[in-house]
Amino acid sequence: MSETYDTFKRAFNLIEADTPELRKTVYQLRYLVFCLQLKLPGFIAENYPDKLEKDTYDEHSCHTLIQFVPTGKFIGTVRLILPDPSNSDNLFPVEQHTQIDPSLFKLDSLSRKHTAEISRFLVAPDFDRRKGDRRKSAEQNQPSSSAVTPPPAANCQSGNERRQGERRKSDRRCLSIYMVLMAAVVRMSAANNIKYWLSAMDPALNRLVGFSGMRIDPIGPIVDYHGLRQPHFGEINDVLKRLYKRNHGAWEVITDRGKYCWPEEN
Repeated sequence: MSETYDTFKRAFNLIEADTPELRKTVYQLRYLVFCLQLKLPGFIAENYPDKLEKDTYDEHSCHTLIQFVPTGKFIGTVRLILPDPSNSDNLFPVEQHTQIDPSLFKLDSLSRKHTAEISRFLVAPDFDRRKGDRRKSAEQNQPSSSAVTPPPAANCQSGNERRQGERRKSDRRCLSIYMVLMAAVVRMSAANNIKYWLSAMDPALNRLVGFSGMRIDPIGPIVDYHGLRQPHFGEINDVLKRLYKRNHGAWEVITDRGKYCWPEEN
């Protein structure tokens, strides 16, 4: 078991928001972050008088809250928009609001039933801002309040040529909140028989997620949709197999040590 996985188990709880109370917590957190703290384009506080940021897609979505164990606070959330149960051929938001290159991506009616859109990928800014302090603590070999450090990309490349000791050293620095959010996405996908992901993602966010080896592929140009966004697509098994080869510690976190994926033998 990697130190990355051990840190993940000690620092975070992934809580499925499957009750009205937990759903309300999701919507409150989204309102706080998107409308008040980040003030993202399209998220206008006055449009949500109940202080709950939600839309019609929430009716056929699943949600996970990320709880930071040392404080007990919810510091992140992510939703997975599932196929519309009233009509599985209905388009996902990314198909409606971005420009997808048909030569790079096209869903048929069969694969659409196993496709979901990663959405409302959120980290509370007051938690994310502490990454500088966490990095400083790690560099000084001092305990950090979160024990998590978003690392430079080079630290997350656990190639086969590295010695085992180097891998362990990298593992200690490779757990980021973005990796934890993707672990939530994988669990929701497995629970709903989802095989493919779509996402309208900030290119910078995709690079952060990609630091762990979890990068999914762009399928169109950058557009203005709640800020700069680019459509992405990934076949889950392919994404996780690449992750298994590139960064075993991240793979352990994101798949719960293989519980949610079984890499093929080469």
